[in-house]
Amino acid sequence: MSRTRSESLPFWRMPERLIKHPELWVAAMVVISMLLVEVWQTSRMAQLSLGLDQTRSELKQADAQLAFAHAAADRRSTRAELLQMGEQLGLKPTRREQVWSLPSEYLADDRATPREDADLPALALAERVQGALVPEATARGRVTQ
Repeated sequence: MSRTRSESLPFWRMPERLIKHPELWVAAMVVISMLLVEVWQTSRMAQLSLGLDQTRSELKQADAQLAFAHAAADRRSTRAELLQMGEQLGLKPTRREQVWSLPSEYLADDRATPREDADLPALALAERVQGALVPEATARGRVTQ
């Protein structure tokens, strides 16, 4: 008696390999999961970039508002107001004839370091020898034929 394919078999009589080539299916699942991870990382990077761009634009706007506020405060403040504010803080304007003296360690040293005169002829001789041994680079014209 022969069975037809349409008849169902009990699970204990089913063939052992239900899936043909399981290694191909595993490889396909690995590739698909890698692609999904890449798509997730790309979308996360795009989200972070958009957030960064938004933060940068907010920073530029805040800087512009700060510059505008400083300019407006500078326009509104007059010398009389500043003098009155300085007096309240205990500051006094300086007189033109007042001289400030600073310690010498605050000032730059304007004295040139003296060279030894014995080194000058040796340096000149070395420069002459170098000029004789190493020719200077000169631009050459293009040769036309």
